[in-house]
Amino acid sequence: MSSTQRITARFAFPVCGPPIERPLLEVTDGQITDLTELRGAIPEGTRDLGNAAIIPGLINAHAHLEFSDVARPFQPPVPFTHWILHLLAHRRARSTPVMDLIRNGLTESVRHGTTTVGDIVTGDWHPAGLAFPDESSRLIAFRELIGLLPEQCAGQLDIARKHLTDCRSAHDARLIPGLSPHAPYSVGRELFEKLVDLAQDEGVPLAMHLAETRAELELLDRGTGELMEMLQFFGIWREELLPRSSRVLEYLRSMSRLDHSLAVHGNYLSEEELSFLAAHPQVAVVYCPRTHAFFQHEPHPWRRLMETGATVCLGTDGRSSNPDYSLWSEVRFLDAQTNGALRPQLLALATQQGARALGLSHDAGQLAPGTSANVTTIRLPERHDSDPWSLLFAGTPCSA
Repeated sequence: MSSTQRITARFAFPVCGPPIERPLLEVTDGQITDLTELRGAIPEGTRDLGNAAIIPGLINAHAHLEFSDVARPFQPPVPFTHWILHLLAHRRARSTPVMDLIRNGLTESVRHGTTTVGDIVTGDWHPAGLAFPDESSRLIAFRELIGLLPEQCAGQLDIARKHLTDCRSAHDARLIPGLSPHAPYSVGRELFEKLVDLAQDEGVPLAMHLAETRAELELLDRGTGELMEMLQFFGIWREELLPRSSRVLEYLRSMSRLDHSLAVHGNYLSEEELSFLAAHPQVAVVYCPRTHAFFQHEPHPWRRLMETGATVCLGTDGRSSNPDYSLWSEVRFLDAQTNGALRPQLLALATQQGARALGLSHDAGQLAPGTSANVTTIRLPERHDSDPWSLLFAGTPCSA
């Protein structure tokens, strides 16, 4: 038997249309069936959220939930390789089971209004240990694969295939499998291309850290710099591993074969790469604003990407480079940087564009009939303001 409920609040922000004052949201069996402006008295049995706004569930397209136990970002942020060494040391030293850390990170994310997380999962991940904090939350589990040496390729492909099988065997629609070749400095080209092939064959999204640092570009172009020195320190550097004059564009071209792929960070994209992304919206750039600021990077091209029609969405990265998993804090951080001039676009980055990037546009990212009712409630300030956008961006996510 179908179950229908009606919800109202001060405002609704559908993203696919203008704000609605005194909305009436109708939900049947977990799906939105209608959204209209409420005229007259509130119908009997309607749930009234009061001084609040209803928005689509926030979508965090890139997180490392396994670092939910980190109290503050690792120091120093520069040079990047020193930060990596601190991260690896923390991973070796911790005693808390990884699945507990992921559960804690997912719970924190939901508390901050996020309903969908694209998480990078590592070695001790298994879907049997995953506990969702509520029915509406969803996890895209991108299995991290690392193997720069040719002899590591077969083993990493076996891990990738097992991950896809394990996730599907869980028979939980809230869990979506994905693959994540880590980065150009940690994944050989043969392994990368085969992982793209696997993602294409299996119809799953793929995420890769790309154009994250100037050091990455130096390694690809000349085979020198701090990342080469780190690989030497680990004893895995070989001159022939990366052909000289390699570019991020080569990775983007391969990723464009997929229906949905994510270039995580994209801090240092060339003009040609920006143009390529504008022409290939199936390759999304995931911008992590507060992590970007933490590492003291040059200005990010997110506004230019957005203006050209490229797919750009938001992520929090992990607590290793960010104080928390609040995607709403990322939105407000950008709002402060842009002096409130881009509020509709910022909300879209955190919802509609994230859904587009992850292949969930049919089911998430907007308040529209046919999409899931995994909405976020924003508690609004107690003030009379004629601008609903000003109220929204002064609000705080809360439990509906």
